[in-house]
Amino acid sequence: MDLLKDIKHKRAKQRQKKPIKRDAFNQISGLVRQCGLEKSFLDALDKVGDYLATKNLKFARIRLKVPVESPLFSLVTKEEYFLTMSIIKKVDCPYLRFAHSPEEVLLCKPLYRLNPSLAPERLMRYHFETLLLHERTKIKNNE
Repeated sequence: MDLLKDIKHKRAKQRQKKPIKRDAFNQISGLVRQCGLEKSFLDALDKVGDYLATKNLKFARIRLKVPVESPLFSLVTKEEYFLTMSIIKKVDCPYLRFAHSPEEVLLCKPLYRLNPSLAPERLMRYHFETLLLHERTKIKNNE
């Protein structure tokens, strides 16, 4: 009788609705379309590491994320598709799907280098600039 209950339980579990998770492509393609990003943004991705290394960032405020409604499934033009794929290829970071602005896309890779194990809840709630500053201060305090 336990076998029958086990089979029924597994089948009921399979039929449950599972929420669709946003992936990096849909998130970034939404940003490309909403913010009107162009190929010049790819150059900014190359220069962000140099800029952050020379800039002395100060912890002034805690920035929360601005909610952005991105589509679950995006329809993009050919140019938007190639730009989106180029951004994903250049950044190549799991935090990318949590980016809600072009600024966060730029900060995504440096943040991942400082702490590759941030919780998804923190990535969804706080702006990447705030998280980056927090991780930098933790490193400076440990030195």
